[in-house]
Amino acid sequence: MGLAPADAGLRLIFSNIDSPQLHQKTLSSMNIQSRIALEEIEYSKPSRLGSWQFFAPLPELTLALAFSAIALILSWRFDLPFSFPASDALEFTGMSYAVPLSLIAVLGLFLVLAKQTMRLVYYGAAGLAYGVILITHFNVKMWMSLINPVIWDDFYWQTDQLVRPLVDAAFAVHNGVDTALPAGEHLYLFAFLAMFAGSIIVHSAQSFIVFRKVIFTAMLVHVLGALSYLVMPAAGPFLYEQGVNALESARQQHMYSGYQALVAGGRPWIASQGSQFMFAAVAAMPSLHVASSAVFVFYAWNNARWLGVLYLPLFVFIIFEAVATRWHYWIDVVAGLALTALAIAIAAAVFRPIEANDAARQNPA
Repeated sequence: MGLAPADAGLRLIFSNIDSPQLHQKTLSSMNIQSRIALEEIEYSKPSRLGSWQFFAPLPELTLALAFSAIALILSWRFDLPFSFPASDALEFTGMSYAVPLSLIAVLGLFLVLAKQTMRLVYYGAAGLAYGVILITHFNVKMWMSLINPVIWDDFYWQTDQLVRPLVDAAFAVHNGVDTALPAGEHLYLFAFLAMFAGSIIVHSAQSFIVFRKVIFTAMLVHVLGALSYLVMPAAGPFLYEQGVNALESARQQHMYSGYQALVAGGRPWIASQGSQFMFAAVAAMPSLHVASSAVFVFYAWNNARWLGVLYLPLFVFIIFEAVATRWHYWIDVVAGLALTALAIAIAAAVFRPIEANDAARQNPA
């Protein structure tokens, strides 16, 4: 790999530094692009301990392959077809594929211009793994009522009545935000997207290991969440009462009409309409909107405190809005947070040897 003059200079400078403390102090004062360049130089040396682990997306690819295998078994066992999203499958959300694809394109362009080959390869492979997991996730979610037709909404509704003051509090939070912000009804979706984008940008610039853990944990939440849908499935409390977010209520009507058609039509309906309704599958337990947001808050709070502080009000809003929209029961929120805790613990175990090798590289004996 060719090196720009600045990159060559970085290699020359740091090849003569023996003190880990001085190395760390100098590294922290560098700008983001130089820091990333140094990281790639250091790990491109074949003698460096664990360099292949630092960039090789083996946990991410393994997770995608394992989840795909589970889905294939479910597809075979219950005779359910796989669907791939239609070009306009996201229209009911008010978005298009341009939103996630543009973020990926900007990040990829930056890495190309900065000549960060190893990171670019990682992002490509991890992005592929994430895409496989998302498509598989939405297929399993769509299969929910056909794999396990026992719906638990009545039970979950009763649990909500036990904490009815909290449901009313969620309505009050929504009304307050909607009064203060002209586009408050859109905040439930876009607060989550802002946290997702912010986490990718900040963590990828500050710490590549932390960035990988964020991505892997978010992937794992989608895997565990999809499988959790099958245990005690539910559609959501909008079956019993309308939420206070008119925009989300309209989306619920669209999604529930697809759900009813799926239950009535079964496998043939999925084969003919699954691509169109793929992202409109209904499943309430657990709340993955809350679970995924909790992932971003956890890693931001522990690795970029200023970002965690910015996320906190958005996260609190997402928790209350999940209930105020009547997408979720309060028990879904609790289950989502428990799922996040499990995913974070698994990610910590998976990345422990990688982090140990990174520590050994920075502080050789």
